[in-house]
Amino acid sequence: MRNVLLAVLLIISCTSFIVAGHLYWQKKIDATVRHAMTEATEFQATQKRMAYAKKLPAEVQAKIKRAIETNRPLRLVIAGSEATPAAKEGWPALFEQQLDAAYGSNVFQVVVKEYKGMTTKQAIEENIAGQLIKEKPDMVLWEPFLLNNNGVIDINDALAHIDKMIKTITAALPDVTIMLQPPHPIYNATYYPEQVKQFQAFAKEKGYIYIDHWKAWPDYKSNELNKYVDPDTDLPTKDGQKRWADFLAGYFIAK
Repeated sequence: MRNVLLAVLLIISCTSFIVAGHLYWQKKIDATVRHAMTEATEFQATQKRMAYAKKLPAEVQAKIKRAIETNRPLRLVIAGSEATPAAKEGWPALFEQQLDAAYGSNVFQVVVKEYKGMTTKQAIEENIAGQLIKEKPDMVLWEPFLLNNNGVIDINDALAHIDKMIKTITAALPDVTIMLQPPHPIYNATYYPEQVKQFQAFAKEKGYIYIDHWKAWPDYKSNELNKYVDPDTDLPTKDGQKRWADFLAGYFIAK
């Protein structure tokens, strides 16, 4: 009888051990499967968002990917004259809304720096480069005051100012990405369009990223431009702000 009891206890112990072991390994397997599924889901989500960035320069794509994977937003500083308004109805805010809608609200941290009436000469004198450095940007989208320079600062001097500021910023922030863009066109301008062409050629020669949003506007000699740029203020109208924002969104968000 005693031997039978011992045998029963042994069977129960072995069974309990087997069951416990099975449950332990089942939990381990389940956890591994859940982890793998989570990683697969996150990978797919990252790939989906990165598809929007496929037209961007490689260094910009890398920063967006890092922001997604680390959950640390990249800091995008948008800087310029009154043509780059900080107001909520301005193109920077409209552009930010479209970035967030595509990539999610935790990928881009947008800061707008508006310098009303600023020329490139004043920007050097007032150390605007230093102000931008203090913002610790990962990327700077800069509209460098060309329209305010018009009739005041020679284009060759302006380009020298721009180059000096870029070198100051990149010396302090070696990993920063500088993206240049012109101000908006104005109706029937004489010298300004040629200055913008020289600015674009300068950017190409120096190897700077240049975003040519002028192709999104009506020709500067066309009356149609007055719908998008107020002829009294030479600033973008509500429609002009949207057109500018939409072009940049199309550049940053591939369909």
